[in-house]
Amino acid sequence: MVGSISTSHKLKTMKKLLIFLFSFPIFAFGQNPNYSEDVAAILYNKCTSCHHNGGIAPFSLMDYNDAQNWAPQIVLSVITGEMPPWPVDTTFQRYAHERILSLSEINTLIDWNNNGTPQGNPTLVPPAPTYIPGAILPNPDYTINLPHYVSNANTEDDYVCLKVATNFATDKYIKAIEVVPGNYSIVHHALVFVDTTSIGSPITTDCLGVDGKLIGGYTPGATPNIFPNGTNVKMGVRLPAGANIVVQMHYPEGSSGQIDSTKINFFFYPNGTSGVREVYTDPVLQNWNLAIAPDTIQTFTTEYPQYPGVLPFDFSILSVFPHLHLLGEEITSFAVSSTNDTIPFERIKHWDFEWQGFYNFKNILKVPAGSRLYAEAKFNNTSSNIHNPNNPPQWVYAGEATTDEMFLVYLQYLLYQPGDENLNLDSLLSVGVKDKVRFKKLSTFPNPTSDKFQIRFPLNGDLSLKILNVEGKIVKQMQVNSSDWISLKGLPKGTYLCFVETEKTIYSAKIIKQ
Repeated sequence: MVGSISTSHKLKTMKKLLIFLFSFPIFAFGQNPNYSEDVAAILYNKCTSCHHNGGIAPFSLMDYNDAQNWAPQIVLSVITGEMPPWPVDTTFQRYAHERILSLSEINTLIDWNNNGTPQGNPTLVPPAPTYIPGAILPNPDYTINLPHYVSNANTEDDYVCLKVATNFATDKYIKAIEVVPGNYSIVHHALVFVDTTSIGSPITTDCLGVDGKLIGGYTPGATPNIFPNGTNVKMGVRLPAGANIVVQMHYPEGSSGQIDSTKINFFFYPNGTSGVREVYTDPVLQNWNLAIAPDTIQTFTTEYPQYPGVLPFDFSILSVFPHLHLLGEEITSFAVSSTNDTIPFERIKHWDFEWQGFYNFKNILKVPAGSRLYAEAKFNNTSSNIHNPNNPPQWVYAGEATTDEMFLVYLQYLLYQPGDENLNLDSLLSVGVKDKVRFKKLSTFPNPTSDKFQIRFPLNGDLSLKILNVEGKIVKQMQVNSSDWISLKGLPKGTYLCFVETEKTIYSAKIIKQ
């Protein structure tokens, strides 16, 4: 929910918080909520997907001590809207799996902080979510491990394209795709394309403006790309037989010498699955005629098709991905039908380059034939923009580098079928992807232990076991069965996470070595 903050900044933050709370009486003292019964569930549902050991956030909020230590900053972050990160305006359009807090949830956090952060009864804490370090989605069908790459980004950003052949004999339809950076600290973005041309060099630096079909990616704040799937709904991206995967990697200035080994996890519909509807991803709205003068705030627009053209068919729009760079301040996109009805896609009033991604609509949007698409973006090229890469401000033009500027709006779409607009994507974007993949608590004995322990497990046969330290690093990995004793010899005293995986269930337990 919040970033890394120094002690002096935390003191300033607390002063700001007191001023804020006395200035806005709507946030009044309430029912004296406690962590166990009231606060933990909010943090688990809205914060810990990033704030867990091994997550992308700089600290964990998985237990009471963590939450208590950061309580004042949590409150300031949520009442200012900084956290949870959800840049799109939900008064303009509604989205699936929105990371937003209700007024009631915000007031609960404030009351808990103001009343001394009481813990309550620890036995009433709800089950904590289980996070597997690295990938969010379990059990991929196919993984591409990109070559190890040493960043050359010394004084300029490093863009490199890594190419890998799939060698599939038949077409496949992608249900979900997840990019897992090998080194989160230096991967700014990774864009995954399908390329049906010859494989060429596996590594090339000549890759700005990749010629291929975008199928997924990773950007700051992004989640895995999951396509609608359910009993009677099958949508996905087609991966042609024999196609190559091209991944454009972007490493920022100052990361020179650091090593990355990003991987791409694919989840496919089973071979022979019928009725999969093909999803397309394109930067439908774009403007490459940007020329932003120093010390100015300028607004640019773009539209599709160019006037007087209109869309020839009915389309179903699944998601929107707006993209600007550091001078971006606001961006809005929408469609206008032939009857002059506005169909909103997204509005971001405070652009944040560090939080981007595809925003899936709560319900699929029907854009009827005869419509036209529009986008508008405002750029701030003055010294008041704290993200301005130039001091003093300079002329900035459209380009691929971070210090250039971009104005793109990607849409994920497919041809409309009657009833598409009634499909609720909250229920069709399965985070587990695999049907019936579950997380359960693992029983162990003895725990705490000074040396070794057994797992109490209802199934027979060899099982895959991983033991991770609190930083999320695997310290032991082995095949076991329920009769084995698992030794912790050689590991220092402390707390560890133990995972046992089966095809449909992941069991976890906290192990304490004394």
